[in-house]
Amino acid sequence: MDMLDRNLEFTMNGRTKKEQPLLVSGLGALIVLGICSCTQDDNVASHDSRYMSPNLDYEHSIAIQFISLVENYISQGLVEGVQFSIIEDGELLLAQGFGLADRETNRPMTADTPINVASLSKSFTAWGVLALSEHNDIDLDSSINNYLDSYQLTSEDYADADVTIGMLLSHTSGLSTPSVPVTPATEPIPELTNILLGGSSVPRAEIERRPGSGYAYSGAGYLLLQKIIEDQTGSTFASYMTETVLEPSGMSNSAFSLSPDIVRRTAIYYRHDGRRREPYHLPGAAGALYTTANDMARFIILYTDKGRLSRSHIIPENQFVTMLVPVTPVQISGVNVGTTKYALGHNTYETPEGIKIVFHTGGNPGLRALYIVALDGNDGFFAVVNNDRGAELLAEMMRIWGGHYSLTLQPYF
Repeated sequence: MDMLDRNLEFTMNGRTKKEQPLLVSGLGALIVLGICSCTQDDNVASHDSRYMSPNLDYEHSIAIQFISLVENYISQGLVEGVQFSIIEDGELLLAQGFGLADRETNRPMTADTPINVASLSKSFTAWGVLALSEHNDIDLDSSINNYLDSYQLTSEDYADADVTIGMLLSHTSGLSTPSVPVTPATEPIPELTNILLGGSSVPRAEIERRPGSGYAYSGAGYLLLQKIIEDQTGSTFASYMTETVLEPSGMSNSAFSLSPDIVRRTAIYYRHDGRRREPYHLPGAAGALYTTANDMARFIILYTDKGRLSRSHIIPENQFVTMLVPVTPVQISGVNVGTTKYALGHNTYETPEGIKIVFHTGGNPGLRALYIVALDGNDGFFAVVNNDRGAELLAEMMRIWGGHYSLTLQPYF
């Protein structure tokens, strides 16, 4: 089918929506998107392990535009590989991989290629903390020092103000250290306490502003949440998250630890100029999750199903509601990011029509990732790119998807 320059009207989830032709501007080229054929060049063809719903047809404009856009980026050599999944009405519509996971060996990117998703890990950590608070009588509004055994967070400047678990989850603790150290895969990850004390490539985690006074993104805060989970359960963070969140969600291809199997199958990461990045790993809670498009679809469905997936019940509905209550405006360099607010492990946004949106972005060296969910529409998508230039592509995908929700949100990585 040729590209159309007229308005297209189609039905999605029982709601008739009108799509305007989209002009998507990238840094390298102006790309005109519309309904197009899915004939694929051999060099950029999608690969096996994809899931395609029998309900998917050419009326599903978002899916078709995603495919066209991704193939365009890959064919131009702008990125190496991409995988994404689309949820419609609480069900998986499409999960697919494109391009290459490893350019040197010509290994394809599939919907089941494990790949790091950086700070999307924080949303998973929030699920784990809420589950712990439900079963272990942990109070989100109590001082974190009540739940830490081998490490205590102190501050002379703010000795009268407690840092709470809720503050760590919402980035309102006043802690410094926005990022966490990246360690070569051939070396062990530094011990968690040493990272917090500054015995690694990042400075000591310190309280730099009054706890609870506002938003300040902190990877160190999520490492403290990891420490609380480990101290309270006696388990490793990776094991706890597998048993509490990943396995009950059916995410059998995901893990917070870099196992030999993941090392063998994971995607390789590439720089802006196309050079290969050396393999690395990270401490768990802030950015260590490895997952796939198929597994992330299951995670998105958790939101559309209010915390239940099939018969799994990870957290009760009241905890799910608590997790998504906006806490503070999101800021970058002290400037609010539109009307985006951070809740407990998630960015939140409300469209002019009152549709509630939940999302998180992630970026580590050589990769960019994003998931987004429209809670009222039970729709969402996940995408990840194994190249530093992936942010541009993901922003384009969000604009396509967001066009159906009057979404003016700009992702930040």
